[in-house]
Amino acid sequence: MPPADSQEASSAATLLSTTPGARAQVGVGSRSVAVLPRALAASEAHPQPEKPRYEVLQRLGEGSFGEVDLVLDNDIDRLVALKRLKPDAHDADTLQRFAEEIQIVGKLEHPGIVTVHDVGLDEAGYFFVMKYLDGEDLETVIRRLREGDPAAEARFTMEERARIFLGVCRAVEFAHNKGLIHRDIKPGNIMVGTYGEVVLMDWGLAKRVGGPGNTNAASRGGGDQASTMLGFAIGTPAYMPPEQARGEHDRTDRRADVYALCATFFELFTLRHYLEPKPDVEALLEAVKTEEPMSAIDMHHRHHVPPEYTWILRRGLEKDPAKRFDSVAELASRITRAMQGRNPVECPCTGLKRVNGGWSRFIDRHPYPALFVAAFGVASALLGVGTMLSALLGR
Repeated sequence: MPPADSQEASSAATLLSTTPGARAQVGVGSRSVAVLPRALAASEAHPQPEKPRYEVLQRLGEGSFGEVDLVLDNDIDRLVALKRLKPDAHDADTLQRFAEEIQIVGKLEHPGIVTVHDVGLDEAGYFFVMKYLDGEDLETVIRRLREGDPAAEARFTMEERARIFLGVCRAVEFAHNKGLIHRDIKPGNIMVGTYGEVVLMDWGLAKRVGGPGNTNAASRGGGDQASTMLGFAIGTPAYMPPEQARGEHDRTDRRADVYALCATFFELFTLRHYLEPKPDVEALLEAVKTEEPMSAIDMHHRHHVPPEYTWILRRGLEKDPAKRFDSVAELASRITRAMQGRNPVECPCTGLKRVNGGWSRFIDRHPYPALFVAAFGVASALLGVGTMLSALLGR
C-alpha cells in the first residue's frame, strides 16, 4: 500500500488534472465572492455590491511556470500573495508539481517557511494563497549592496548576513527533518522582511529524501543562469551542486541543499558568484561540475569576509558530497559557533578570533577577575616599557 504522502500527492494531482471547466460544473473550487463585507453592511438600508474574495493589486513576480500577485483578501482585510500557474503551464506534469508544492508547503509549519492560507480555482485557473511578506529578496539585497547603497550597507552588515544565513539554515533543517529537500535554494527564493523576518520561498522542486522527485518533466526554462530549469538537470544552474548538474537525481540528498545554501551565501558575503562568469548555461553547468571555487584565504583577503565564515563556505562548496557538511544541522551548528566566537582554529586569523571569543566569554562570566587580569597586564606592559627606556637611557 503506498504511503499516505504519496496518496495525498496522487489525489491532489488527479484533482488538479481535471479541466477548470469541469471543476466549475461540479461546484468544486474556492469561494470567489467575499462574504464578510456584506455581513458588516447588513444593517444598512441599501446592501453593498459584491466584492471579489481576492482583489489583485499588482504583480510581484513570475517564473517559468507560475505568477505571483499581491492581492487584497476582502474577507479578512489583509494583503496576501496569490500564486497561480501561467495559462500555458497546465500540462499534467506541471499540475502535479503545483499540487505537490501546495501540500508540501502546507505541512511545513515553520516561521522560516511561507504559510499557505487557501487553495482554489477560478476562471483563470488554479491558485493558492500565501502569507505576504513585506520586504525584499536576497537577489535585490545583493544588487543594492553591489551598487553601494548606503541604506543596504548600514542594514546588511556581515553580522546581519550571518544571521540571515543561520535563519535560512534553520528553515531547511526543519524541512529535512520532515523528509524533504528543497533543490532550488537561491537568492531570489529567500525573502527578508522589513522587521528582520527570513523566509524561504518556492518549494515547487522539493522532493522526499530518497524519492525520485520530478525527473520526468519536459525541459522548460533555463535560458537564464539564475532561472529554474527542468529536464535532465533540475534546479537553477548558478546554485545547484555538481551531482544535480549531472542529473544524478538519486544522489541528490540533503547535502545538495548544503551546497546551494553556501553558493547563495557566498554571493551575499562577497557580492559575486562563487565561480567566474560564464557565457551561457552549458558553460556554467560544466563549471559547476569541474571548476573549484575561491579558497577560504582569498575570500577573506580579497572580499573581507570574516575568516570563520570563509572556511564554512568553502567546505559547503566541496564538489564531492562526502566532503561537505553531512547535514544542514551541522552547517547551522558551525554558523552558531562562529557567531559566538567558538569557531575551530583553521588558520592564524581564526586562531586569533577564537582567543578573542574565549576572552569575551571569560569577561561575561568573571567580570572582576577579568578586570584584575587586564589591569595586571597593563601594569606589566607599562613596567616593561619603563624598564626598557631606563636601559636605553643608561640609568
